[in-house]
Amino acid sequence: MVFDAHTHLQDPRLAGVLDEVVRRAAEAGVTGICCCGTTPDDWLTTRRLAVSPLPFVLVPAFGVHPWYVRSLPVDWFETLEAFLDACPTAALGEIGLDGVLDDIPMELQEKVLRRQLELAERMCRPVVLHGARAWGRLIEALGPCARRLPGFVAHGFGGSAEILKRILGMGGCVSFAGSVCNPRAEKIRIAAREIPDSQILVETDAPDLFPVGGVPAAVDAKGKPLNQPSNLTRVLEEVAALRGIPPDVLSDLTGANARRLFL
Repeated sequence: MVFDAHTHLQDPRLAGVLDEVVRRAAEAGVTGICCCGTTPDDWLTTRRLAVSPLPFVLVPAFGVHPWYVRSLPVDWFETLEAFLDACPTAALGEIGLDGVLDDIPMELQEKVLRRQLELAERMCRPVVLHGARAWGRLIEALGPCARRLPGFVAHGFGGSAEILKRILGMGGCVSFAGSVCNPRAEKIRIAAREIPDSQILVETDAPDLFPVGGVPAAVDAKGKPLNQPSNLTRVLEEVAALRGIPPDVLSDLTGANARRLFL
């Protein structure tokens, strides 16, 4: 099973080319995708994708990304719970902490994160985590409940060796995206080499994190190439080369890990 562990197929930037993106994914051998909502505004579109006839398994995830914690409606938590209740196979995500945008109060990010982690624990749902430039603080917040969750994944990992060790020690999975294809991303490439077989996943983060050597789904208004799940083959090739194994072997083991986490 070729499983893309993190996408945002509901992103409006892909709306005009989504049919082609789906076709290319199937042609590339992708058989499973996790599609992550990020705000109450896109949860319905994510759910509609999950019930659409697609040539691959689509696992939906619903959550509040830390970028959007300042603009939540008063009933966001009840709405999130309702979406999860209506989709028994859904994960909770993309949630977490972010240190890239420094104008979002970390205290508010942590408050929203804690409520969602408590919900994941209560509803027994796997969690998809975002920790860009905030991995240490995220791991501290996750620590008290990590072992009570059915599973979690640190997506688009870019943390230190010490953070990687702590995530693995908590039983979490770590997912690598197109950034691993950058030969200058030494920290990410070392992590992709050293992580145990049982805890590694691969992703595209489509339409973002376009990999070197990938094929764009389209370009945005600024001329930026948009990523797509068919580029997972590029990520698989790079990670497999780093680990010294054939891409199909890596595909099999990451697919098995994704099934264990999400299905």
